[in-house]
Amino acid sequence: MPEIFQMDRVDRVADILYGVAVGQGLIEYGPLARRIGMQPHHLGHPLDQVSRRAAAKGEPLWSALVVGKETRRPHVGFYGLARGLRPEYAHLDDEYLWEKERDRCYAAAR
Repeated sequence: MPEIFQMDRVDRVADILYGVAVGQGLIEYGPLARRIGMQPHHLGHPLDQVSRRAAAKGEPLWSALVVGKETRRPHVGFYGLARGLRPEYAHLDDEYLWEKERDRCYAAAR
């Protein structure tokens, strides 16, 4: 019987976000959701898992690269998660926190 490889959505999201980082870009929630066959409002769990897995491995929080169409910033949940996973972010304002983590993504993908 041939072996079947099946990638879960969290792995797929992580791979997509790494590609976004290589291009030093950002991706909106809608296009990301379409690429993995989900509705944008269901991305919270996969993005949370991507960030938790990355933090556990000492990698950047790849979810920093996912932004809203209107705001061009991550949704509010990203900031709380980042502060919970990275204690050094506890007292940073949202803009500076996002800049630091986004830059970590870009540097890691070089």
